[in-house]
Amino acid sequence: MIYMDLEKIYRERDIPNKYILTLVIAARARQLSERKDLGGDEKYISKAVSNVTEGKISYKIIDPLPKTENVPAA
Repeated sequence: MIYMDLEKIYRERDIPNKYILTLVIAARARQLSERKDLGGDEKYISKAVSNVTEGKISYKIIDPLPKTENVPAA
């Protein structure tokens, strides 16, 4: 198994925490597996970690709830 310092990766890539890093890596690995973009023997998860480490992947957090103004209840 290859050792990867996840704390170092999320700090260098400006990702808020290791949980979001995990989601980003998992999403990229799924993307690779669905498109079958990988040649050779490298695993999808390893390629996804490499993509994030090299800065080839970016992410955006989308807030599903619109911000509302504080309106007093009637």
